[in-house]
Amino acid sequence: MSKKDEGKKQYTIRFPPEAIDVLEDMAKEEGTTKAELIRRAINFYQVKLEAKKKNKRIVLENEEGNVREWVMV
Repeated sequence: MSKKDEGKKQYTIRFPPEAIDVLEDMAKEEGTTKAELIRRAINFYQVKLEAKKKNKRIVLENEEGNVREWVMV
């Protein structure tokens, strides 16, 4: 085991075929691996949970900053 893998655990996750298609498309669009995309999703969910604990919302806005919508997750 390399030093960078110390303390890490490996999991096997089963996805339906439709979810695999979405995951592969998203990973390709982002230029990353499926595993990294799943790690990012977990990180985003952590942010969402922290926001909820603090009674905050996650907000999307366009580049001009004049159109906003909040994300309900």
